[in-house]
This record gives sequence, C-alpha cells and structure tokens, in this order.
Amino acid sequence: MGIRIEETARRSGLATPQLDGVESFYDYLHGETGPRTCTGTACHFARSARVSGASAHCLGRCYEAPATTASVPSRVPRRSIVDSPIVLRHLLDGPHRDPIQQYASLPSGDVILDAVERAGLRGRGGAAFPTARKWRVARDTPAPERYVVANGDEGDPGAYIDRLLLEEDPHSVLAGMLACARAIGARRGVIFIREEYDQAWLSMQRALEHAERNGWLDPVRIVIVRGAGSYVAGEETALLRAIEGLRAEPHAKPPYPAESGLTGLPTVIQNIETLSVVPWVVQSRRRANTKVVCLSGAVANPGAVEVELGTPVGEVLQRGGGGPAPGRRLQMVLIGGPMGRVLPARHFDVPLSFEALPGMGHAGIVAFDERVSPRALAQHLFSFAASESCGSCTPCRVGTAQLARCPERKSLERLLDTLELGSLCAFGQAVPRPIRDLLQHFPDEVVR
Repeated sequence: MGIRIEETARRSGLATPQLDGVESFYDYLHGETGPRTCTGTACHFARSARVSGASAHCLGRCYEAPATTASVPSRVPRRSIVDSPIVLRHLLDGPHRDPIQQYASLPSGDVILDAVERAGLRGRGGAAFPTARKWRVARDTPAPERYVVANGDEGDPGAYIDRLLLEEDPHSVLAGMLACARAIGARRGVIFIREEYDQAWLSMQRALEHAERNGWLDPVRIVIVRGAGSYVAGEETALLRAIEGLRAEPHAKPPYPAESGLTGLPTVIQNIETLSVVPWVVQSRRRANTKVVCLSGAVANPGAVEVELGTPVGEVLQRGGGGPAPGRRLQMVLIGGPMGRVLPARHFDVPLSFEALPGMGHAGIVAFDERVSPRALAQHLFSFAASESCGSCTPCRVGTAQLARCPERKSLERLLDTLELGSLCAFGQAVPRPIRDLLQHFPDEVVR
C-alpha cells in the first residue's frame, strides 16, 4: 500500500501525507477487499446472521434484501399509482421517445428558467430546495465560468431511484443537465456516480458518448467522476471536494455552491431524479407533482413506485407495495433513510409531502413489521451515524459515537440537542430527527 502511495506521489508531485490522507478516507481505497455485504436498513433487518468481512452501507438493492455484490442485481421493480407518470415516463410499458427529442426540444435559457420556476420544482434529493431559486443565484453571480453537477451519490439506505434512472433513462438526466446549463450559462458539467453503481456508470458512459457523438450537448462538456466509498460525499460541499480529489469533508456555508463551488466558480448541484424531471417540466409547462418512492422491508411488493405528492403514507404502502407481507402486521416505517422520519402505523394517514413530513428527504420507505422493535431500529440508526460521520467537527465525531451509550432519555435528548445545534453539516444536524420520532412515538421502548 505504501509503495503505491509513494509512487503516485512521485508521479503527481503531491506530498505523500496528502495522498495518504485521501486514501484513508474512502472505503474502497483501503481496508478489506472482495465481495461486499450490504448493511443498509432493509438488508440489515432481513439478515439473520451477523455480517463479517467487507461491507457497504447500501448497494441500492433494497428491494431484494439482503443484498451482496457477490450476486448480479435483479431488475428494479417499478410501477405507478398515478395516471400520467413523470419520473418513470420512459420506464413503464408503452412507446418510448427517441432521446434526441429531449435535447432538441429545449428552448432558450430564460424560457427554461421561467418554466422551472412556474412549475415550483423542488430538489428531490433531500433538502427540497426550490430549484429555480438556486439556478438564479448561479446565473446572477458574476463569474467567467459555471458548472452543473449531477449528484449520483445515492448512499441513503432505502433509496434506489437514482440508480434506476442512471441505468435505464440516462438521456433524461443528460437533457436535464443541458437545460440547467443553458439556464445558468454553464459550459461544463460533472456526473458523480457512487462506486457501488457499476451498471449505472456503464449506462451513463454509453449515453454520454452517444449524445456527444451526435452533438446533442454542444457546447456543454460533461465528464463522469466515480466515488470511492463515502456516505457523507452526498452532502453538496463534501461532494465538490470529492470531485476535486480531496477528502469528502463538508465545509461551512455560506458561501453556497451556487455562489462558489467547483474551483471557486458558481456550481448548481442537483440530484438525479430532479434533473430527469426538468425536460418534462420545460416541455409540458406543468407542475411536477409526483415523486418516486422506493419501497422495501416488510411490504408484499417492494419496488420503485411513482405517487402523487400528498398521498397518505398508508395508501402508498397499500396500493404501491401491496400492503404488509403475508402474515405480517406493519408496526412503523422509516421514510427518507437514516436522517429521515419515523412514523408508527397509527399515523399512516399522514400525507407524503415536504410540508407534512419535513425532512422526509428522498422519501424512500423501509417498512417494519412487529419483529423489529423500536429499540432495534434506534440501535441501527446509532450505529450508522457513528460509522458514517466524517469526523470533521467535534459535535458530530464525538456525539455520534456516544449515542448508543446514553443510559437514559434525558442524557440522550441533551446529546441530540448538541448534535443538532453544533454539527457543521446536515449529516450531524439531521441524525437526531428519526431518533426524536422514535422517542415521541415509542417513549418506553428506545432507552431503558
């Protein structure tokens, strides 16, 4: 290992400690090799034996839990409970449009930005920030160049819609990037794809070559960067550092990436699902009021389901997932991954929307039956937080390691306050969210 670093240092002119610091940060650049076992939420609770050897916190295969890289991924099940799907418009049965139409039909940048703003499009990756507002900041910030970055670092356990789109509808993502580039005046783009998504990388590479060969992206030049194994790299400022070849450690905001991002230039970062919707929004001039929900866990039919925002969670589970698995009774769900929300069965009438469920993130749902206790889920969330903290700030580095050791509720709530108020980035700030839900809905079952 050391010889390789020293040789790389000699060729690059970089200091050996700098390279060692980068290598030691990413899971796939050090440590155990060979097939990896998924320890994501759905896989963790679907597996009876303890995991040994190399692991990954999510392989994007929650629908076939428990998953491992030793097996070939099966086709992602997909369905829609809306009459006219938007996100899955090219992935269900029916005629598929020639990809050139998505590129050729894009209007000028001003028209694109106006359409996105009128549609009220919000980011689908977690923060639900108004898309047009971010684009305007990047467009109006004086700079010689701008970037568009597609965030394909879909590391949240319970989410796999980005993987599905990258693999099977890459031209919609590229057309969305081209639309954004026109709207903000960018000529460069980057697609960041996590290391676990081999097929997604291959599909996007072929689509990019196809689009470039036909001149569909001109004058925008787009490159693909692969991740190396870091959950926190999905955070936008950490993502930029990963693209620049550094440790994926978040930094304080402001400035925001739309003002100062890659190499200090205005950069719009959007997740894959958001970008795939943009061409439809621009062409239809309508609101994109649907969301793909990735279902996994104790439902009869796991898969990617397109639903209308505002649909009650219980209806999503019943119509989209076929209800609980045969012979089982649903006890609770985790919505939006380990930084998301926990809902008990008695609150399944809550609408699935950004307003009714602040912090629902990507909205992927892992369902749990009576075999999984609230305490077991809390312990899983504690372990995930401690393992994936990047360690940049003390509240998160120390706080996440202490979560599982809190002896009673008062000390746990005090620690959650510290994480929420003192952490540098959204990771540490959001760790308390599902734990607070568990304490609220199952007050006697989380901390003994």
